[in-house]
Amino acid sequence: MITYPTPKLPRIDRVPSDGVLQPFEQLFDFKTFASLRRMVSHQQSKPLLRRADFMKQITLYLPEVAARIEESDFGVLHLEVGAIKLATKDAIASRDFASVRKYLMLVAEFFDRADAELYDAIRVSFLEGLFLEETSSAYTEARNMLPRSMENVLRQSELHLERLRAL
Repeated sequence: MITYPTPKLPRIDRVPSDGVLQPFEQLFDFKTFASLRRMVSHQQSKPLLRRADFMKQITLYLPEVAARIEESDFGVLHLEVGAIKLATKDAIASRDFASVRKYLMLVAEFFDRADAELYDAIRVSFLEGLFLEETSSAYTEARNMLPRSMENVLRQSELHLERLRAL
């Protein structure tokens, strides 16, 4: 068995507000470590959100969106996610940014916990359906409310679309 020496990592220094350099090791104390450990375990303890869970959350927290889902759409995840897209689109059009923020924050919670099927439906039927090729000031303002994870996925979709058009 071949063993390789572990490279010594360079010391990273930061300049705190008092202007005195401190090694990274001194800034990363046990209290910070324990806080990070709690955050990671909390994130890992969140269960995956599936389609049925998504519909329960929509019904509980956004009854006005649940009312948009017709019987023929029920059970088709992309159409169910499309209902929240339409509600968000209406809120953007009327410049009701309090509702836009509410919808985006709830969808962000779903997005971070979604199983693969729900993640894909949110990416395609919500993010792309709502924001791709929209450049008005209202959409720009709404887009600025997106959490970083959703903004990054949307940018990837835009880059993919640009590459397809370049072919």
